[in-house]
Amino acid sequence: MNEPVLKHRRATFERIEKFISDLYFTDVNIRGRIDSKILDCSLYRSTCSTSQIAKFEEIKVASFKEIGVGEKFFPLWSQHWVKVSVPKSIQSSYPNLYLSWDVDGAESLVCDVNGSPIQGLSCKRREMKLPENSGDLFIQVSCTGLFGAGNNGMINPPDESKTYTLSKAHFFARDELKHSVFMDLSVLFDICKSTEQETSLNYDALYTGNKIINTIVTGEHSLKSYQRAKDIGCRFFSSPDGSGGIRDTVHVIGNCHIDSAWLWPWRETVRKVARSWSTTLRLFEDGNKFNFAGSQVVQFVWLKEHYPECFAKLKEAVKRGQFTPVGGTWVEMDTNIPNGESLIRQFLYGQRFYREEFGIHSNILWLPDTFGYSGQLPQVMRQCGVTRFLSQKLSWNLTNTFPHHSFIWQGIDRSSVIAHFPPGDTYESDVNVKDVMKTISNNKDKGRTHQQMLLFGHGDGGGGPTPDMMERLDRLEKVPGLPKIHRSSPNEFFTSLEGSKEDLCKWWGELYFELHRGTYTTHAKLKERNRKCEIDLMNLEMIATTWEGSDKGKLEEMWKIVLFNQFHDIIPGSSIGQVFKDAMTDYDKFDEMYAEEIERFRGSFSGECIVNPFQWTRTGVLEQDGLYKMCSATAMTVAQPIQCEKRAGSGVGVFETKGGYKLSNSEIKAEFTHTGELVALQQNGESYNYISGCANRFLVFDDVPLFWDAWDVMEYHVETRQEFKPTSCKIVLDNELRCSLETEVPLGVHGHITCTISLDKDSKYLSFVSKVDWKAKHKFLKVEFPLSFSSDQAQYEIQSGLISRPTHSNTSWDSAKFEVSGHKWVYLGDGGHGMGLVNASKYGFSSQHNTLTMSLLRSPTAPDGTADIGEHTIRYGLLPDRSGNLWESGIVKAAWCFNNPLTVLHGTGTGPLPGPLFNGLDSDGAVIQSIKPSEDGRGVIVRVYEPYGTKWEHIKLSFNHPICRVFETNAVENEAMRKSLPMTKEGNERTVGFGLNAFEIKTLYLEKEPVSGQTRRPSSTVTTPSPKKKFRRA
Repeated sequence: MNEPVLKHRRATFERIEKFISDLYFTDVNIRGRIDSKILDCSLYRSTCSTSQIAKFEEIKVASFKEIGVGEKFFPLWSQHWVKVSVPKSIQSSYPNLYLSWDVDGAESLVCDVNGSPIQGLSCKRREMKLPENSGDLFIQVSCTGLFGAGNNGMINPPDESKTYTLSKAHFFARDELKHSVFMDLSVLFDICKSTEQETSLNYDALYTGNKIINTIVTGEHSLKSYQRAKDIGCRFFSSPDGSGGIRDTVHVIGNCHIDSAWLWPWRETVRKVARSWSTTLRLFEDGNKFNFAGSQVVQFVWLKEHYPECFAKLKEAVKRGQFTPVGGTWVEMDTNIPNGESLIRQFLYGQRFYREEFGIHSNILWLPDTFGYSGQLPQVMRQCGVTRFLSQKLSWNLTNTFPHHSFIWQGIDRSSVIAHFPPGDTYESDVNVKDVMKTISNNKDKGRTHQQMLLFGHGDGGGGPTPDMMERLDRLEKVPGLPKIHRSSPNEFFTSLEGSKEDLCKWWGELYFELHRGTYTTHAKLKERNRKCEIDLMNLEMIATTWEGSDKGKLEEMWKIVLFNQFHDIIPGSSIGQVFKDAMTDYDKFDEMYAEEIERFRGSFSGECIVNPFQWTRTGVLEQDGLYKMCSATAMTVAQPIQCEKRAGSGVGVFETKGGYKLSNSEIKAEFTHTGELVALQQNGESYNYISGCANRFLVFDDVPLFWDAWDVMEYHVETRQEFKPTSCKIVLDNELRCSLETEVPLGVHGHITCTISLDKDSKYLSFVSKVDWKAKHKFLKVEFPLSFSSDQAQYEIQSGLISRPTHSNTSWDSAKFEVSGHKWVYLGDGGHGMGLVNASKYGFSSQHNTLTMSLLRSPTAPDGTADIGEHTIRYGLLPDRSGNLWESGIVKAAWCFNNPLTVLHGTGTGPLPGPLFNGLDSDGAVIQSIKPSEDGRGVIVRVYEPYGTKWEHIKLSFNHPICRVFETNAVENEAMRKSLPMTKEGNERTVGFGLNAFEIKTLYLEKEPVSGQTRRPSSTVTTPSPKKKFRRA
């Protein structure tokens, strides 16, 4: 008997590595002996190919031609079908028969003879075990890789000439015993590589691996030698409690994060979903025990529509508790750019689908890849019945390390949710030892909780978990010295985490992402269309509350167009060009539907009307066909405009002065140089100049980030500042209601700006319309407003509220916020003077001491090579404020009105306008966010929010017959959440009172009187599933 050899660690470690290598010594190691090629596939290609989502029935009746290895597939984004003949003889002879398939890594979907998906194949998964008695197979080949087809780089614009070549297509038999021993060795090698070297666990794994190799080699790779080797592995992986006394638990959950559009168009995502989820369902069918989390409701909708057989299997897996729908939102949306109502509608339509299809309500918001999280999100979640939050994106922070992985996240209104960021800093683990150990060692909340999550599975079409991942999991959960590994579900994990809730720290306000700041600005036209659609829906839904002819189904379809394009790689501008072409087509469709609804509404009345969804009476200047008039619109009505009477001395004027030009009205006056630089802005009655130096200054910066081109703007860009001044100015409009100047600002090789500066009669703000011809590449255009006062904080509107951010760089956390997101307004005030900046389409800003800066355009070249190139129209305005106090400034009202200009609708019918439903909302502390028909069709929803951060009491909402009862409810209109509010009546007018806490969103349900002959009954439309379904949480 040979004496034991003193083993050199590196030699033994690398011996194991080479024995399992698929590159070295495959003629003698175990890797080269597992699989045996049996037969090349007989292949037949359909003559039918398309870039659309083809139905299998159309493919099956098409003609087929014989092909072989070397066949080429193109063009990019097209799909092709290949029939694979499976001889019955080899299937009966080899119980473990596999298909080996590779088309240059192109994604493929294997279907049965009926077109029902079996499994996806990709660069992450090039083989598939054949089902018993499978018969012939049909493979859908998609001309795209896992991450699109970037030209010489993943995020570069796609290579439109890309072709994919079939390189593998054969059947092979697998020796399952050898494969099992191979997996033992792979996990042992992983333990050696990823645990501390000077531990018993590490050396036990090293020596066990060496012993297995010796057993196989001395036994000359015989069956008996592999059986003995397997026994050795089983003894190592046999601990009844793999935790070895360690208290920390790693909850492993399968998933497959699939971007709904990114480096590929959304039609490809439809196929990615089928490939990935069918693969997961097959793992379930093969007896694998794990839970899979699937998010994004639109992807479930796609699967139901295009792959109904697969969707039916998925529903069964949901019933069994294996497949968990999470998120409850239409898409995994961006949360910086959508407005507050859009965030609510994400949940409203998402949770409705879950309820109707699965009988569940998801109480977990699942956003692992979104670029930062609004401080209003916890309240929106709570208002929609969601109390748990998962992400991991802040692990990408470039400047500061976020201090928690498990914590209580408190929104700006103090609403709280429990949050978890998996400490492994990934949602694509392959269940390796390194990720398991990092999940424990990297946890920032050690001692506060012993629960942490590890998400595993290949994403973006990679198919999610693999059989090898499951085998690693089988072994790792029984290794002494490793953390306890528990096959968990999202809800089981959060329930365990909530046991430590009292020990978790709190984080207040936004979760600011210290990267991807360029996404506030990239693809400006997309963001402009988004804002306009949100406003248009606000107006249409106001009309729908009083006009019986409104098409509620069309309104929902329009909302879903908006919600889909708020996906976190579409509205931020970080996708390929085709995605944005599709989005603009969507917005064109939206505009057509909007125009159709308005046209139908105009056909219902005669005369004129203005839609005013706000609680304040609006007065403004309207221009039509070159004619100007001033009108007022009654609060909260769809009513005839009120023509304003002329008042002596209250007009507006433009004057050429010795120093340049002056614009003035009853509220403000502005002075400009002869070339059009804004040098003074004052409120009438005082001499204080709010401007320091020159304002409305256009700046161009160099904009070359480290890697993520469309995503990132780096702090060093501010060191490359170029100023561009106007070169000429002239008066272009001068009447008693509006006066305008026009300036020209050449940007050199970067483009040209024509800026029109206007002042309306009685307006409190100076408005600007900048028409930009943008030709730059890798440049960043901004407009700047230096002020005569400063503050250490600036306020930015976010969804249904505001957030204050520093204007200095005292700390690394402060300096990281050199570019931040905001919505319709930004405000800087020192308590004595203030300035508001309003806009109609912008989301990126910066504030430094006394200067407000708004980001206008970028010009990245990846993943879209022509982002933002072309002509843009950008509207914004300046509102000086002598109070220096946000609440007194009027900025909230001004911004809403600026974004929803008064528009007269001319009726083409003969009937009267619908009578007004509301008489008003008596409070300055409540702003209407939405007035809409209720989801159950029997009432009206009024949603309000508190915009200033102050508690308000005694708010009164007045309305007319036919409202009979009023309830406070939640944002998704759950009947079980309704609380009755007392209502007073005086004639036809009814009034309800309520209060608002700081930044609170409140939803009121106004129940209409039943139509004659009907009886009042409780609603089941929004709150309960079908009687055949048992309602439960997911």
